[in-house]
Amino acid sequence: MILLTGLSTATGRRVAKRLLKSGHSFTALLRDGDKAPDLKSKKVTLVKGDLSKPDSIKKAMDGIENAFLLPPTSENQFKLEKNFIDAAKEAGVKHLVKYSVLGADPDSPSTILKYHGQSEKYLKDSGLRYTLIRPNLFMQNFVNFYGQQIRKKKEIRLPLKNAKCGYVDVRDTVRLINKVLTSNGSKNKIYTITGPESLSCLEITELFSEAMGKKINYVEIKPKEFKKKMIEAGVKERVAEAYSELYKLVRDGLYDQVTDDIYKLTDRQPHTFEEFLDDNIKFFLKR
Repeated sequence: MILLTGLSTATGRRVAKRLLKSGHSFTALLRDGDKAPDLKSKKVTLVKGDLSKPDSIKKAMDGIENAFLLPPTSENQFKLEKNFIDAAKEAGVKHLVKYSVLGADPDSPSTILKYHGQSEKYLKDSGLRYTLIRPNLFMQNFVNFYGQQIRKKKEIRLPLKNAKCGYVDVRDTVRLINKVLTSNGSKNKIYTITGPESLSCLEITELFSEAMGKKINYVEIKPKEFKKKMIEAGVKERVAEAYSELYKLVRDGLYDQVTDDIYKLTDRQPHTFEEFLDDNIKFFLKR
């Protein structure tokens, strides 16, 4: 049996839906099961709780062999992940799959990378069999975070200068996660998940311009403006600060990475940015 967490996130929901589509049963740890009508199925066992409540985690772990840990970005992230790892070890879970981030490092100057790095180290030291999933930045960010500025202002405003990034389609990440959760081959491994090419923001605006038939410009902004815009969009200040720290490392070249991990594990090439645009062009052309 499989246990899923992080079902309030888009990635977590995609993992759940793909498991259902492929006929797999699983347990879902949720704060409020009533907010997940799409998960009401005979193949899904809903357990009310969250990572801050060890007793609820222990209840959800009953009969679990493979557990998926997708933590929230928060100040107590390490404590929440530690709760889950401890409960998995106590329950005799055979394999824990942790959703992490490219560049995770307990000594990183980035809060996000540091928290994930601390949790990765704790998991490795726990003695549990593990798989670490480290995705690059998602192509879907251009829909979820930058979509409105692209549609309305015909521009992308980011503090990334000429830095390149191996953007990955979340659909490919989910395919790999599901493969790991439902097979026996990935134990004590780290997968660095990227798209098939590394692109700068200028190269991305050229692809947008071609796909949309309209000139899309890249506007370089200061990190302070980037943080301010995130806060204005409703992001908590500490989270906005954490992403500003992360983007400095992106700017410094940390995310200029391309691997073939997706192809090696799933036997399918990851989506190119052009394919992502083709699949989402109606959104970007919508007025």
